[in-house]
Amino acid sequence: MINLLNANFIRLRKNKIFWILTIFSIGVSLCIVFAQYHQMIKYGDEIQVAQLLLNYSTLAGVVIAIFTSLFVGVEYSDGGIRNKIIIGHKRINIYLSSLVTNMIISIFYYILYMIMIVSLGIPLFGIGTVPISIILTKILIIFVIMMAYCSIFTFIAMLCSNKTITAIVTIIFAFGLMILGLFCYEILGTPRYTETATIVDGETKIEKVLNPKYPSEVKKKVYQILLDMNPAGQTYQLHERNSKLEILSVYSLGISIVFTGAGVMLFQRKELK
Repeated sequence: MINLLNANFIRLRKNKIFWILTIFSIGVSLCIVFAQYHQMIKYGDEIQVAQLLLNYSTLAGVVIAIFTSLFVGVEYSDGGIRNKIIIGHKRINIYLSSLVTNMIISIFYYILYMIMIVSLGIPLFGIGTVPISIILTKILIIFVIMMAYCSIFTFIAMLCSNKTITAIVTIIFAFGLMILGLFCYEILGTPRYTETATIVDGETKIEKVLNPKYPSEVKKKVYQILLDMNPAGQTYQLHERNSKLEILSVYSLGISIVFTGAGVMLFQRKELK
């Protein structure tokens, strides 16, 4: 297992996608800081650095999908996985080493982003008023969510022998999770009442009426479950003050366990060409 991990990290030195995504993570942090600085100068908004630390989480799924599909996917195209099995490495160790590598690199990108945000954001915006305990808890939740993402995309990459198909499927799946999460989040945020204007005796009166688009209690529960089970949906909820962090952690850990267990079992039976 250790030798497999060492081999993966040695590959990273010459891996173009690793360096491209490293530059991307730095670029995202710079864009966010300067965009918020412009907002502060123009409108006088108070910027919370702690909140900026959470912004990367919405992009994490796409970054992990790209890295996993191209880094792990190339193992099939160049015969790396077959060679590892031939020289005596166990399949479970091959699978888990790929998963651990993806998790470590994904967390590395996020830590790099946070370093840039803190080093640039605090001098520009100050420390802010968000309690450190809350932001640290949410950062830990993001790590757990990223583990869930890695488990899902490693599952796809290790079971699909075609690098191109792997890249297409994982990236589309990542965007699909984002779209589904946003859809559910917006539905749950639908206001119960809307204002309508009526004219009575020449006077305009504003009345509150029940919103016909407001979901029923059953639909709200269904959408909430879909939102909680979706890693992208979990990241949207992290920005809420009253988000149920414990539930998000449980769902993410459950996703990691299910996909890792299923992936290991199916990879053991997979025929390698």
